[in-house]
Amino acid sequence: MSISIDALTQRVKQYLLDLGAPEREADVATEMCVDAELRGHRSHGVRLLRNMATEYSLGASRRRDVHVDHTSPAAAIVDGGYHLSPFVHREAVDLLAEKASHTGLALVSVHSAGVSGALGYLVERVAEQGLIALAFNSTPLVVVAPGSTTPALGTNPLAIAVPRSAHPPLVLDMATSAIAFNEVMRLRTVGGELPEGVALDSSGKMTTDPHAVTDESGRGRVLPFGGHRGYGLALMIELMVSGFVTSRTSAVKRGEQLHEPDDFGALYLAIDPKLLGDTAGGFDANEQLLNEILSANGRLPGEQSRLLREAHVATGVVDLDENARAVLDM
Repeated sequence: MSISIDALTQRVKQYLLDLGAPEREADVATEMCVDAELRGHRSHGVRLLRNMATEYSLGASRRRDVHVDHTSPAAAIVDGGYHLSPFVHREAVDLLAEKASHTGLALVSVHSAGVSGALGYLVERVAEQGLIALAFNSTPLVVVAPGSTTPALGTNPLAIAVPRSAHPPLVLDMATSAIAFNEVMRLRTVGGELPEGVALDSSGKMTTDPHAVTDESGRGRVLPFGGHRGYGLALMIELMVSGFVTSRTSAVKRGEQLHEPDDFGALYLAIDPKLLGDTAGGFDANEQLLNEILSANGRLPGEQSRLLREAHVATGVVDLDENARAVLDM
């Protein structure tokens, strides 16, 4: 089903306003959800509205103003106060960019907030200001360690955005799992199958059935990408972000219900390329490399989704899958 981008934006915003979210928060979350749909990232688009609704409702008793717990010229700790997560995380990266513009290097962590949504959107926002941006996010327990069938880690995504001299930033946005868990849940709704080799059933066997991946509590058994390499990366993000930012590693998360008020830490870093050396020479060298890749029919991370977004914006229309239509009662 096709819908105009304007109509989709209005529907998403109204959904969030109906939750009781302030208009400013709803505007930010709407922009991020719609942007994900336009890029074809359906697992992080309209589908996330139900997650936001659950988080926002269950977090009501803990809700407080978003504020900065600690700040210095180059760092800050943001208390999200259990507000709409996309809003909290965008506030954090805007603060990050402001600090890095003065100090050249900055770090901002976030606690008392749910999962950010598409990290690529956030790091691109920072890189558009000429800064290199990195992001790390923890998530619910759905990833098993090699040799195990017990969820031990989140999908723990990371994103990196590098500014370019005459083009939009180049963005890498990826989970450290073999598949995003939101995509598993989306496929359960629309009736699709999982790719081979990304998840286990209750007996520890590989499965392509998205319904066989979750246990009785709703937690998944997704594999890390790239075997031990992806597992190692996911583990380090868990220790760095869940451990130091929220003190809520898997040992704590396992004792909680999957949909309890979420506190999944995030860590954002920004670097001014001028701190690294010859900025002009670096931009030229990067463009030479990227052009060589493209001239050999190679692809760049994030480029297909960026082009898809541009095409949707040009037509003013986007297609919604069955899952998104169900969320919006269409």
